[in-house]
Amino acid sequence: MKVQLKIAFFSILFPFVVLANDFEFTPNLQKAYSEVFRLEINACKATLAKEKKDNPFRVYIEDYIEFAEIFNSDDEAYFRRIVDNEDKRLELIEDLDENSPYNRFLRAEIKLHWALLKIRFGHEVKAAYNVVQAAKLLEENQKLFPNFLPNNKPLGALHIIIGSVPDNFRWVLKILGLKGNINEGIAELEKATKDKIWGPEAIYSSLYIQSFVLKFDDKANAILLKFVENQADNLNAYFIGVAISLRSNRAEQASKILKKYPTSPEYLYCPIIEIYRGDIALMKGQYQQASIGYLNYIKNFKGKTFLKDAYLRLFFSNYLAGNDKQAIAYLNKIGVVGNAISETDKSAEKYYETYAKTHILPNKGLLQARLALDGGYNSQALEAIEKIDLKQLNQKEQAEYYFLGGKVLHRTGQPDKAISFYEKSIVLTDKQNWHFGASSALQIGYIFQDKGQKQQAKKYFEKAISYKNHEFKNTIDSKARAAITEMGFYL
Repeated sequence: MKVQLKIAFFSILFPFVVLANDFEFTPNLQKAYSEVFRLEINACKATLAKEKKDNPFRVYIEDYIEFAEIFNSDDEAYFRRIVDNEDKRLELIEDLDENSPYNRFLRAEIKLHWALLKIRFGHEVKAAYNVVQAAKLLEENQKLFPNFLPNNKPLGALHIIIGSVPDNFRWVLKILGLKGNINEGIAELEKATKDKIWGPEAIYSSLYIQSFVLKFDDKANAILLKFVENQADNLNAYFIGVAISLRSNRAEQASKILKKYPTSPEYLYCPIIEIYRGDIALMKGQYQQASIGYLNYIKNFKGKTFLKDAYLRLFFSNYLAGNDKQAIAYLNKIGVVGNAISETDKSAEKYYETYAKTHILPNKGLLQARLALDGGYNSQALEAIEKIDLKQLNQKEQAEYYFLGGKVLHRTGQPDKAISFYEKSIVLTDKQNWHFGASSALQIGYIFQDKGQKQQAKKYFEKAISYKNHEFKNTIDSKARAAITEMGFYL
């Protein structure tokens, strides 16, 4: 107990000092960490070669390199080949001085690297075990070294993610003993951004998680643009800038960032950027250019993730270009390629299965409107919707029509009219496993949240969560839960 008190007291006085010689974060290793974060992998490997093999920071950065390479390539053979490295590295660091805050921090970081890789290859149970172990290490570290800023980076991310876990997984959290708090997690990530070394990665994590879990508003977007601007030599910054811009319906912004995207061979090649190129073109209605992006992804990517999604988007681009025969050939590919681990691949698979049963092709006007809205092209979406004859749509198409119409009205400053459209979509979705009802309820929740009507907002967020078995349940549930917690309610 006395030893722990001395350590805590020392960390208060000197919060940025590494407390043991075992954990010597040399300037050269700090350089290597910056290089791997920028995805300059070859330069990082050369920098590491100058350091002792048993230095824990070298061990951690080597793990980071493998994580980055495997996560980008989806190379399962590579993953299997080096899978034993996890335990070897953890054991080496654990045996070093436990009186350093870096002992638990680095082990937790490594466990989270491997958790993400295990999820990527379908090992969810093993990944969950990694998350539990990482959370316990970080919470213990926080108690021992409360002023150790880097600890807040992974701990804050975990608190947000765990706090927004959908209903169908919450029983797992109880069994595992995991607790999350979104507001606490946001505050922790904010603290971590103040750290001179780990701060940029904390900003990166905060932005990425916000785009998936929280409502990504103009304030968050301004932070994103500033982050990209301040990290001009960082491929990771450009990558997240494009990804989040697309996810938050800002295709023009994504296009501008992509024009500055570094293509030098010194950086790690990220095949998914080809999908992003295709998405920007597809949302703009440039269908031939979109097809080139998706085909480049399929050609250059050696893994299984996002292949179903890429073929679905190839279907969209060819179908809207009038190449129906080629479009259907791409659609049929979805059933035989890739895996269905990611939410977008699951959605593509469900789309194909519906087509295989019904052989009904989508309404082109609705599809054009949806893609335009995805890119933030509201006037083009409105133009497409206005050309649609509602009487010629089936029930599912009508549900989508009112949902898309609601989004156009919502984005063009007509929230009350938007609510009436969203409500019609909810009625049409009753007892169906389409996402339009859940998506509409989520958007109505946001409208009431913006108006300060918290109880009404909570009612609709809870309604969004109540829908079962639709393709975007995890995402919608996470966003609804995050909004409820953000307003001060507890679930």
